[in-house]
Amino acid sequence: MNTEENQKMWINKVHENLLLRGRSEKTFINYRCRLTSFFKYFNKNTNIQELREEQIIQFLNDAFIKTNRCKATYNVAVCSIRLFYLVCFNVSLNRLLIPSSKLSKKIPTILPKDKFLEIINGEKRLKHKCWLILAFCSGLRVDEISKIKVENINAKEHKLKVLGKGNKERYTILPDITITLLRLYCKEKKIKSGYLFPRTNGKETMNSKTIINYFSVLKDIYNLNENISFHSLRHSFATYYLSNGGSLLTLQSMLGHTNLSTTTIYLHLSQNFNELEGIKYV
Repeated sequence: MNTEENQKMWINKVHENLLLRGRSEKTFINYRCRLTSFFKYFNKNTNIQELREEQIIQFLNDAFIKTNRCKATYNVAVCSIRLFYLVCFNVSLNRLLIPSSKLSKKIPTILPKDKFLEIINGEKRLKHKCWLILAFCSGLRVDEISKIKVENINAKEHKLKVLGKGNKERYTILPDITITLLRLYCKEKKIKSGYLFPRTNGKETMNSKTIINYFSVLKDIYNLNENISFHSLRHSFATYYLSNGGSLLTLQSMLGHTNLSTTTIYLHLSQNFNELEGIKYV
């Protein structure tokens, strides 16, 4: 039956399976959210185990298609439901009847260099300067910034070890300006080891939402384009790196992309059409 006790048991099983797969806690939180909505859609007398593709499709239509929810959220729901039935009931749902949605690829929005310089020069707090510079000059995601440890900073070799998606480790560059700001910040906060941006107890890493909320305030202050987000700083790093003659394969490694096709989207942004051969402008 669809009781709260059963729901907790089912979600715990899904969590255990995700841990075995090496998936992040963030992935589990997303799965739990989608499964909770799935359970709430059906009343307590519903035998969840006996539901099949027809009823699940009805839920997806009502919760996502009719309400025009984004395709990425729909896909998380589909993946979480598939895993739930497989782990809890050993049932494989028909992927043709319940397919994932093909995501449309859009060219990312980047932040102009002059605007970034205006923002970071106008920022008074060293911690905030470090957040901005790590995204714009090293290409880090917001979650990756929050998890940085002092021990992962290699100032001598100008590189930083990053814990990325799926707990995959990689290295990215650390320019001189970033190293300078990080040193000043560590000196100010008296941080010698552990998390670079800890919580008040000093033992846990900060919540990445803190950075996102901070950038939302900046957007209003500087009247930034609505499509600009903190993640746009990472897009800007990739674009300017290629514009300056950087290697596409090196960029793929620094960004932590599994597929090169994900990285190639920045080629469209970095190309200077004023310098194309064979074209004469009147």
